[in-house]
Amino acid sequence: MNGDRPLPLARRYRLLSVVGRGGMGTVWRAYDEMLDRDVAVKEVRLPGRITEAERRALCRRLLAEARATAALRHPGVAAVHDVLVEGGRPWIVMEFLPACSLNRLVGEGGPLGVRRTARIGAAVLSVLRAAHDAGILHRDVKPSNVLVCDDGRVLLTDFGLALHTDRGRGPGGPLQAETMAAGIEGSPAYLAPERVHGLPSVEASDLWSLGATLYTAVEGFSPFLRCHALASMVAVLLGDYARPVRAGALTPVIEGLLRERPEDRLSAEAAARMLQEVADAEPAGATAAVLVPAPKPRRPRPAPRPSRSGVARVRRTLRVPVLVGRRLRPGAVLSVAVLAVVAAGVGTWTARWNSVGKSDSVALRPAAGVEAKMVKYTEEGAYSVRVPAGWQSERRDDVMEWEDRASGRGLRISPAPGGPLDGLRAAERRAVAKHRYPGYHRLRLEAAPDLGEDAAEWEFAWDGDGDDGEGGGGRGAGGSGGHGGEHVLCSRAAGYEFCFHAPEAHWTPGQRLYDRVLRTFRPRKG
Repeated sequence: MNGDRPLPLARRYRLLSVVGRGGMGTVWRAYDEMLDRDVAVKEVRLPGRITEAERRALCRRLLAEARATAALRHPGVAAVHDVLVEGGRPWIVMEFLPACSLNRLVGEGGPLGVRRTARIGAAVLSVLRAAHDAGILHRDVKPSNVLVCDDGRVLLTDFGLALHTDRGRGPGGPLQAETMAAGIEGSPAYLAPERVHGLPSVEASDLWSLGATLYTAVEGFSPFLRCHALASMVAVLLGDYARPVRAGALTPVIEGLLRERPEDRLSAEAAARMLQEVADAEPAGATAAVLVPAPKPRRPRPAPRPSRSGVARVRRTLRVPVLVGRRLRPGAVLSVAVLAVVAAGVGTWTARWNSVGKSDSVALRPAAGVEAKMVKYTEEGAYSVRVPAGWQSERRDDVMEWEDRASGRGLRISPAPGGPLDGLRAAERRAVAKHRYPGYHRLRLEAAPDLGEDAAEWEFAWDGDGDDGEGGGGRGAGGSGGHGGEHVLCSRAAGYEFCFHAPEAHWTPGQRLYDRVLRTFRPRKG
């Protein structure tokens, strides 16, 4: 072997390039030198601080995934070639197919058409039905686990959380009591309500996740994705999602799968039939309605003006259940309280960002009345970002500001050298000393490690009549005035300050838009 090149894995599989990353592992494109073919190799990343028992549990989990995948002989499941342990880590060698995840397709290309989404959904459902017939629950159906191949084949991947239902001892069964973190496993925005309640998974749980996945594909954003994992789960419990507007004939399928109670959801057979009808329909009929029984729609109620009291340690999105004008079910209230304890005590998820501009999540739900179209702005040699189309822009030296006078929203991006937390504290002191924000009320000023290394955030409310543009506020962060109170969030990360403001009465949809913008921020390297 060439001394400059690492030895192949198991002296056979040469790792070539990373083709995907997940919460627990990395998928490589590799070359099988023995059989002269490309393969996909899944590497499990073991946490740095891990006990031997936890290490054994993770290895068993990967073996369970390999067994669950190998048990399904289906064109929508990649074939498993080999399982091995090397370097103290487990690896799975699988069939390699040039493909793109559904999450990436939507994130980069926007919503898919109704018929294409139906075809993808039918293919995924076919895999789920085969898995359920084999006694296997997938438990992690989401857009990033759906692959669309170059030849049109659709795969459902990552059976890492799969659970065998036959006596609870098949692939995944023994691992149910060996989870690596307390609480619920899975992606918060795609967990069925019964899973969030802590109840066992059932076949209908996978179908609910399929419904959320179809919604994401055809609408272009996740129905329940919020800025924080706990807020996403609250949205799931409340059934808080916008009715589909692009789904056409898929609407009854999606809404039928997203019903709260498992027994009320569409059956796999009914969903398969409806999806196939939409996929086979002529283009002119792709938006025709397909009638199925549906729950009575909730009558919308106006949201009350947000309280300024805030919540001490829970992110701003946790005010969602207070702002929603629905009567909460007792079970939902209890589950929200339990989730809050879990999140505060053990950190079930830290799912906002890994770092500024590096999230692979699909865009958050656009607020009503806000332009869904985003346009790219590039600051030469500094950064790029996408902002809502139609917003007015203005440059002040090296500070860029955008404002939408109709909605009272605005954004400012400026360089922010020095320590983020110290810088925001200094900005607050200056603002208070100069009485820049009449009626100023701090909601929080704290480090924000989930934004990135050494990041910080300052959130506050004020009466909304100032016009000073100095750092930490002003026109680009609360200075438009005349909207009955302003809500401001300033974030410092990656050497920049981002200040967003919106009328306090409409803060919840405003902050969703802000997070949507911030996900697109890309600092220039070098």
